[in-house]
Amino acid sequence: MVTICITGIFILIYVFQRREKEKKSLQVMTLTTATRGPDVELATLRELPRRGNFIQNTNALYITADIPTDEEIALLPHIRRDQITLTKFLGSGAFGEVFEGNARNLPNSGGAETKVAIKTLRKGATEQEKAEFLKEAQLMSNFKHEHILQLLGVCLDNDPNFIIMELMENGDLLSYLRSNRPLLYTGNSLTLLDLLAMCVDVARGCRYLEEMHFVHRDLACRNCLVSSGDPQNRIVKIGDFGLARDIYKNDYYRKEGEGLLPVRWMAPESLVDGVFTCQSDVWAFGVLIWEIMTLGQQPYPARTNLEVLHYVRNGGRLGRPNNCPEELHQLMLKCWNYNPETRPTFKYCLDVLEELKSKSVDLPLIAIQNGHYVSRTQNGGIDNRGFFEDENHNNSSGIVLHCF
Repeated sequence: MVTICITGIFILIYVFQRREKEKKSLQVMTLTTATRGPDVELATLRELPRRGNFIQNTNALYITADIPTDEEIALLPHIRRDQITLTKFLGSGAFGEVFEGNARNLPNSGGAETKVAIKTLRKGATEQEKAEFLKEAQLMSNFKHEHILQLLGVCLDNDPNFIIMELMENGDLLSYLRSNRPLLYTGNSLTLLDLLAMCVDVARGCRYLEEMHFVHRDLACRNCLVSSGDPQNRIVKIGDFGLARDIYKNDYYRKEGEGLLPVRWMAPESLVDGVFTCQSDVWAFGVLIWEIMTLGQQPYPARTNLEVLHYVRNGGRLGRPNNCPEELHQLMLKCWNYNPETRPTFKYCLDVLEELKSKSVDLPLIAIQNGHYVSRTQNGGIDNRGFFEDENHNNSSGIVLHCF
């Protein structure tokens, strides 16, 4: 008992010292910014202690449309560098890094500070990368929908350039789902209706993109963002934020002679011929629904990315998640029709999801241990297959563990 108490005291001292160190670092950052210029924030924030490891996530599937003209760039909302303060490093993206910050005197803000997400273009970026960075901002400026991440402006009067977007407080949907898996002896965090509401939110955004004739090419929970954690105010929005955490590094696979491909979300025609259409987005949307209903399991667990590529091309499909209504699984299977022309539209998907949500009973999920969950069957029993099917994202060996 004495040893445990002493150990606990040392842990508390360590935590206290670490927090004091972070506070001092933030104070130094503020003073340095005031005396040496705002761009010093970037270097200082990168050096701050932070949880987790981050890697660069190069999305080779980004649409490389025409370079935006000077006229198109001029039409973008511009924000001065002195209006922006960087406060927190969030992660690495396709063109640089992403930070949380505050923006002052934005339109319709009444002069108040607004919390924002800031995407930076790294110093030394190529002209092609600069063009694609600006093209992303130009494309985002065309989207006005409650379930699409909103562009607030660009800052081009400094190096690196910034894209300023609305901040989604709860981060990416994949992390949110996993962090809300019910634990043993704790109350239920998410319910069946919560999960269906998330599916509906994403479907509404997808339908809007479909109507805009825009192909996303990388629909997945990691590329959706969550606003408030309050179920009454929670909104899920589609983005392509480029955030990459270490646990996501195996989501992408590099085919010989090609860039990084998210094979676990790709339709057969995309894997074979590199064809991306609204129909291939529908396929990925089916996988996204599967992710939501499994509270963030990796698609095709216990298979390597190369094995997934061959499995899908040969007709393999994901199974029905434990807590998934049969009608929803049937919608997934329609999304995964081999022939793109026979897949449903996003309008159809949205209609099915809204109807299913309106008539579903709000069933809770039940926990077991280690953050995994089990679900309640229709006869009141417990189904724990999800505990054994959840794959470690950092293990692509294809090993399957069985419990008898």
